[in-house]
Amino acid sequence: MTRVPKRKTVGLLMASLLLLSACSSGGGAPGTATEGAKANDSKKVQLQMWFWQGATFEKIIPEFNRTHPNIEIIPQIYKWEDAHKKLLTAMSAGSGAPDIAMIDISQIDQFLKYPDKFNDLNTFGAKDLAKDYLDWKWKQSMAGDKQLGLPTDIGPMVLYYRQDLFQQAGLPSEPADVAAKIKTWDDFLAAGKTLKEKTGASILSNPYELYGAIRDQGNQLYFDNDDKLIIETNPQVKKALDYYKKAREMGIAGTYDQKNALQEYSAALNSGKIATYISAAWGRGHVETRAPDTKGKWRAAKIPEGTGNMGGSFLLIPKQTKYAKEAYTAISWLVSPPQQLEVFKLSGNFPSTPSVYGDKAFTETGYEFWGNQKLGVLFSEVAKDVKVQRKGPNYQTVEDTISDGMQAVAVDKTKDPEKEFWALVEKAKTKLKNK
Repeated sequence: MTRVPKRKTVGLLMASLLLLSACSSGGGAPGTATEGAKANDSKKVQLQMWFWQGATFEKIIPEFNRTHPNIEIIPQIYKWEDAHKKLLTAMSAGSGAPDIAMIDISQIDQFLKYPDKFNDLNTFGAKDLAKDYLDWKWKQSMAGDKQLGLPTDIGPMVLYYRQDLFQQAGLPSEPADVAAKIKTWDDFLAAGKTLKEKTGASILSNPYELYGAIRDQGNQLYFDNDDKLIIETNPQVKKALDYYKKAREMGIAGTYDQKNALQEYSAALNSGKIATYISAAWGRGHVETRAPDTKGKWRAAKIPEGTGNMGGSFLLIPKQTKYAKEAYTAISWLVSPPQQLEVFKLSGNFPSTPSVYGDKAFTETGYEFWGNQKLGVLFSEVAKDVKVQRKGPNYQTVEDTISDGMQAVAVDKTKDPEKEFWALVEKAKTKLKNK
């Protein structure tokens, strides 16, 4: 679901969680009720639900509350990083957790390490729902044979591009032609060179955006299945770094920082200084928000050399709730195919339920901001080709260290990208040792 392009580090409180997990009652009854969940005099159960800005659940919760007179969801909306920090704190303290918690794919492995902290949804019949979701997405929230979460959206990556700038540069400009002519990342760099020469625009906000897209097309990321750091031996990371260096040396990528200088970045995107944006389906809303004056000038196409998955989340039920059954009723409704379709219509968050891909919202709906392009058709095609990698519980620690450092390299031309990258890897290793 829509989220900030770059993420801040989330403190894990692992030692406390490990101690509490050892003391857990395992598969026993749910623990202490949260302050936000209670049964009132009319026997209505109130469920506290934590999620973050852009999830769009607040727009469909009223319908759930209307159609379920004995259950009421109380939404608590936080910033992305705050939602995860608060949950980790509550899990460590053994109290204060919500009845329903939303967890991002980049964070899920941290929580799956402590399966006894969450309800196994199979005890409520979750196995019967598996057929409704993309298989790879369903399995991402499993711990052994336990199903700890139900899938929300996914983030198949595409190339958003300024059609008018591509036309000015003499490049292919229709989505099918862009995909056909820019098949490789070398083709992409060549297009960036032409764009720079003909229009003055940078093909990307910064070279790290290219690094991230190529990295996410590999079979593995930073860790193997045993949580061993494999950056130094992962050929896809080397390839991603090589293209970061090429884009920087060619001067075709900007130095805009989407995390720490969002206003400057947004102004550049809105004024035509940036010609493309590699992002997930939810990136549509990002462009519309950051570049409102460019309405009608954008299109979307498949990215070179395949796709990847950028984002997506899950709804879990902490063991601290007294109302696990009611919470399951709520989450199974919130992420059901009809509701994922509704969320897509409202915000563009792309469903993990393929049965809705044939709906007119995908096949016939054009978007005015995007020249009436039927983006749903593109997203549906890309979603089926997503290559999924395991992130691991320490992924974000490593990614934050590298992304922040390489952003500085993009700005400071005196820094050597290769040398700085591997120095950042060593810095990340030190952080992992001290956790």
